[in-house]
Amino acid sequence: MGTLAGYIASLAVGIIGTYLSQFLRPKVKIRYWQSHNFTYTIPPSNPNALTISGPVAAAGNAPAPPPPAPPALPNFLLLTQSLTIQNFGREKAAWIEIVHAVKPDFFQLYPALNFAEQTSPTGEHTLRVQSLAPKEYFTVQFLCYTSPPNLSFIRSEAGHASPMPWMTVRKYPKWVYTTITAMTVIGASFCVYWIARGVIFIAKLANGGK
Repeated sequence: MGTLAGYIASLAVGIIGTYLSQFLRPKVKIRYWQSHNFTYTIPPSNPNALTISGPVAAAGNAPAPPPPAPPALPNFLLLTQSLTIQNFGREKAAWIEIVHAVKPDFFQLYPALNFAEQTSPTGEHTLRVQSLAPKEYFTVQFLCYTSPPNLSFIRSEAGHASPMPWMTVRKYPKWVYTTITAMTVIGASFCVYWIARGVIFIAKLANGGK
């Protein structure tokens, strides 16, 4: 019975260790979010209109009808958008690709990075950045008036990136963050204590309860 319990305990420890190693080893983790998106509606300019008078009516006759009004010009739409991409992992990411359905009108990277462009036979535009270090990020600023940035996907050699929801939050005083950090450390220490007790218990089972 003791040998069977030891075998089960050893197998459980091996499975748990293998599972935890998947989270502890360095890996690439690319996330992205739109930090800004706004469309300006710009009315058409109003140049000095020329006054066009109709034919002068003869004495005693009804006045001539006014000329037809010129057609109204449409509003001009100008889109600005910011797309931020960051590597949250602990391993360097290679060849980040930002793919759009069509090439946006204008874009610029901040901070400035070396990049390459290519367009597929179907018209998809790919922006390629060579590398992104751990915790490093950059923002692509778009300015468009005919072809808006219709994002298809973002990926690296490690796989596809995932979007990250975000929101503007209030910044609290420093003592609030210190208190939260202290409570987190206390809670983590409590968890480590009971995990250690569990490991000791499993080790005793593996030794036949001694």
